[in-house]
Amino acid sequence: MICTCTLNPSLDYYMEFDKPIEDGKTNRASLEYYEAGGKGINISIVLSNLGIPSRAFGFLGGFTKDFYISLLTKYQDIRPSFTYIDGNTRINVKCTGDKDTNMNACGPYIQDKDLDNLSMKLKALYENDVFVLAGNTPEYTIDHVVEILHQLQQEGVKVVLDTDTTIVKKMLETDIFLLKLTKEECEEVVGYPVQSKLDMAKAANELHQKNIENVIILDSEGPAVLASNEGVFECGVLDPKKTVNTVGTGDSMVAGFLMEYNRTRNVVDSFRFGASCGSATAYSKGMATREKIESLYHLVEVQKIA
Repeated sequence: MICTCTLNPSLDYYMEFDKPIEDGKTNRASLEYYEAGGKGINISIVLSNLGIPSRAFGFLGGFTKDFYISLLTKYQDIRPSFTYIDGNTRINVKCTGDKDTNMNACGPYIQDKDLDNLSMKLKALYENDVFVLAGNTPEYTIDHVVEILHQLQQEGVKVVLDTDTTIVKKMLETDIFLLKLTKEECEEVVGYPVQSKLDMAKAANELHQKNIENVIILDSEGPAVLASNEGVFECGVLDPKKTVNTVGTGDSMVAGFLMEYNRTRNVVDSFRFGASCGSATAYSKGMATREKIESLYHLVEVQKIA
């Protein structure tokens, strides 16, 4: 079973405007809708679109939690396993028009008892289950979250990280199945500039040598690099001329990689399929669908970097 965890999910309120948004004036939207947001949830959504079940962990609370869960009911393969806490799940406002403007709330305070409750829920995971920690981790929770991750590793759970670099640094030299970073995040972890594709390859391989089985680094300008036991590889993911929205691109890559790896155990094929999922999201208004992924898969080429 693949399990995702979003510590600070958001109820995303989208407003689309036909006219340019003017500061200091009343702007009326032409379309508005809600979506369940959060990096871990994005991964679960893409998995569901591919017909793969996942359990969604994280924290929800307040008057927004029931509506949030109701939004997930349209994804038949997402199994909500949230921990309920005091405080309201945050509402993020996403305004799209001639330019995009996002207003993101900070979210509720997570107490130690909440993290303990999450830890108890995670005891239901079995050896070789996959646990994906994705998205922002509040700084005051980091030590507690790292402790939970160590416990999962001891139980033989495959840990996947797509989260703050502070946690990544603390988890280096432990048994990580998959680490996904942006180019900018990678610089923070390795401590030197990562600009070119060869820089990405060097950094990915360096991190792979630190007991991380698979490392993916994504450049928002296009390519992605994978370092694994099979070697170091590259492929194109983003074409700026075709990109509609980059939000969720990396999450979709993670979902595609995990889905294909569970099916074939082939890391290179998993990288290719993950890249197809990332492109499908980037070139769409919403998260990647099976139809969009399949239409792009044959266009994705993976090449080995010497």
